[in-house]
Amino acid sequence: MPDPLSDSAAATWLSAAATDTRVYLVERTTGWASWFDPANRRWGPTRRLGPDPAVTTWAVAPGRVVGAEERLVLFGAKRADKEAECTVVVQAWEVDGDTLEQAPSASGDAMPAELSERLFPRDDTDYDDGEEELEDRALSIGVCGNAAGGYVYNAAEPANGAVLYELWEEGKAKGSATAVARWDWVPCAPAVQAQPLARAILACSPVGLDELALAVGARSPR
Repeated sequence: MPDPLSDSAAATWLSAAATDTRVYLVERTTGWASWFDPANRRWGPTRRLGPDPAVTTWAVAPGRVVGAEERLVLFGAKRADKEAECTVVVQAWEVDGDTLEQAPSASGDAMPAELSERLFPRDDTDYDDGEEELEDRALSIGVCGNAAGGYVYNAAEPANGAVLYELWEEGKAKGSATAVARWDWVPCAPAVQAQPLARAILACSPVGLDELALAVGARSPR
């Protein structure tokens, strides 16, 4: 494992995204990233991703395939300005899967303020705390997704809910340079809200819950 990642070799500190051929890793707090090719047992380039130096927490998910080029979606969160509508700004960038450089034709996508405010709600103490104290509070975002889209959530408070994002399909961006076609709110499961857990794991799958129910119902009794 590359040196910038070796000291953080745990799920707590690394965000991972897997495609058919590679596993991509990003250090959540520093933005250092690399990829591993299991078939050829080799690591790719190691690069510090930093499209916005104010970002304090990072997460990564598989992105679109544009032509023969595999891309990633890099998410970052930072504290918003005092006058902003939300306390935290969440942004997304497309990254070239080979070089780990920001895709030249893609600009950053900002999550709508009303959605980021629901992920990171403002509480009463925010008005009492000074700006420096707010800056000291660590942010943590998580993401699970695939080439079509996925979900962004507050990793420290998954019971808050999640934000759905959908990516533009190749050839259907209608002149847009951004990767995200739609953002939407997804409430948390009532069971998680009713009984808070020490740790929650979110996953994304092309198989729907209705399909799983049909598969379970089709099983013959033993």
